Order: sequence, then C-alpha cells, then structure tokens
Amino acid sequence: MSTTAPSLIVVTGATGNQGGGVVRALLASKTPAGGLWHVRGLTRDPNSTKAQKFLADNQTIDNRLSLITGHVYDQSSLENAFAGAHGVFAVTSETQTGRILENEEEMKHEIDAGRNMVLAAEACRVRHFVFSSLPDMVEATGGRYPNIYHMNNKHEVEKIARERLSGVTCLIPASCAGFFYTNLRWPHYSDRRSDGVVRFRIPIPGGQVAQWTDPIHDMGIFAAKVFNLGVEKTHGKTYLVLSPRVTPDDMVTTFTKVTGQPAIHDPISAEEFGELTAPFVGPAFKQDAQDMMEWAAVAPADRICYGAFTEDQDRSFEELGLKASSFEEWLRRSGWTGPA
Repeated sequence: MSTTAPSLIVVTGATGNQGGGVVRALLASKTPAGGLWHVRGLTRDPNSTKAQKFLADNQTIDNRLSLITGHVYDQSSLENAFAGAHGVFAVTSETQTGRILENEEEMKHEIDAGRNMVLAAEACRVRHFVFSSLPDMVEATGGRYPNIYHMNNKHEVEKIARERLSGVTCLIPASCAGFFYTNLRWPHYSDRRSDGVVRFRIPIPGGQVAQWTDPIHDMGIFAAKVFNLGVEKTHGKTYLVLSPRVTPDDMVTTFTKVTGQPAIHDPISAEEFGELTAPFVGPAFKQDAQDMMEWAAVAPADRICYGAFTEDQDRSFEELGLKASSFEEWLRRSGWTGPA
C-alpha cells in the first residue's frame, strides 16, 4: 500500500465538465496546511487527443497535474489510480460510453460505477471522499415520481459511500440532465426564431422557480473549498451547489438585459423534453427525464433543491462562504449570447 500523500487529490471524469472544473479549481487553491495540491486526473485514455489537450491547457509550471488511466467499471484500475491519494472527487454519470440503455435495470450501471469508486477508496485508505450527489426523489416527491433514476441512483451511491467511508462530503448540484446552465446550448433548451427572437424552451411554467448550476465553475470552487477546509471540518456534510431560485420569466428578462437580444419563454412539454433528452442515454431515460420536469413544474416554491430540502438546511454559504452562480453571472462569465 502506497503511503498517502497529503497533497494529492484524484479527480474522476477529469476531462468532463464537473471534473475539469474541479481540476482547475484545485490547482489554483491551497491544501489545509497552506501548500499546493497535486492533482491526478482519471480518464479512460490519457493519450487521447482530448486528454492531451486538457493536460496541456491546464498544466502548471511545476507540473502538478497528471493523468492516469481508470475505468469506473473496473475496481482494480480505480485502486491503481487512487493509490497514495489523500482525497478523491467522484462523479458518476447516467450515460454509459458505447452503450444505449434500454430499461430501468440497465440504468443501475451508475450505482455499479459509484460502488467501485467507494470500494477502491476504502481499499486505498482515502481520507476524504467528495461526491457529486443528488437527492432521493422518491422521498422528495412523496412517491409521486419514483422513476427519476439518474437522481435516485446518485443518492444510492451516496448512501454506500457514507456506510463504507468515514470521510465523506457530498455536493449537490442541479441535475446534469435538467438544470445545468451549459444545457442552454442544447436546442431543446433554447433556439432562435427566424425573426431573431431567442426562445427559452424549458418545460416548466414561466413563474415556477428552479435552481441552476454552472457545472464547471461552481462545482470546481465548491469542491476546492471543501478540500481546503479539510475532512475534519466537512466530513458528514452535504452542501448545495445551487443558484438563487429563478423563474424562466426572470431568465428571459436577464438574458435581454445582458445581451440586448429579444427573448421569450416558450416551453416545450415534459413529454417532448423526455423524447429529446433520451437519445443522450437511451430509451430507458425518456420517462426519467419527463418525470423530472413534470416534478420541477410543480415542486413547492417554499423548498429548495427539487423540494428535497428546506432553506434553513442549506449551510453552504455559512460554512464555505460560497454561493453558486446566478444566471446573470453565468451569462457574463461564459459569454453565451444565445443559440446561433
């Protein structure tokens, strides 16, 4: 067993949105002792063009970033990647590379991947395991929508992590299939009419509040802050990485204010959303995505995080001193000016 390096963090999904944001934020932040982090990025193929570009774009002058091969469905490869690490940032995905998911049972691959990460962290005596989780939507919806698998499966991984590991901190962003700001680049989130008006197609009422996340910036700074504060201060905690509540009508107004372009909210139906989102994962995802948006359209406005938390349960700002990005902040930082 390798000796644990107090400054080494392994980041899974390093070349993706969340993982990439965490890598960059860690390299720019400090360890609890005031030193610099070394970051080992996990990727399926470190020699791929994408991985090599990521390494070149983010390498520090003192070479604190490295990439390593790892497969989330192969626990032994994860143990090799996690060896010697003080911490792991773990993220799972409802998608499975090279596979079209046909049914609910196949969606459970995400639990398998998460369990492998947890067991590898346990075997390698990783002290701090930071996991990108989501709420139990069976509980949050009072059993009305039990089929939001991509959220429930992440919550199941969280439970496994808390049962097996002593140093677990969870971050809860918006659902990557639902309310990531970056999704606004997809045509079923926004398009442009022939007269130039931008249409926001989000399938919830114009006055219904929702919370969003910048998966790159927000997840990066929150994860880096948690690792900076250390496992002693943050283990057992859950922090919500969620924007202030905002309605589609508010977003239209803000978009026009920032970009000077006319915009409207012209929602598609939740059923259409399911049909248009399913191809990213497979037919198994259609009902999942539809149910998520049907619930988002009616989730109680006096609760947060898809109705799973009360406002006073969110201690993110008090304990981390951070707030997730507002829509205006994301627009100005990203430079997004609407679809072509």
